[in-house]
Amino acid sequence: MTGPPWTPARTLPYHNGRTEGINTRTKRIMRQMHGAGFDLPHHRILLP
Repeated sequence: MTGPPWTPARTLPYHNGRTEGINTRTKRIMRQMHGAGFDLPHHRILLP
């Protein structure tokens, strides 16, 4: 591949927006549920 490293990001139609949104949602839930044990945050992540 030649050219600057950001060329594929500008030319390809793919992006990771959905993945980043899921990661952000998971992190937000885990911060809100800190100290609540494992079961409750686990259910909040799997059942939106």
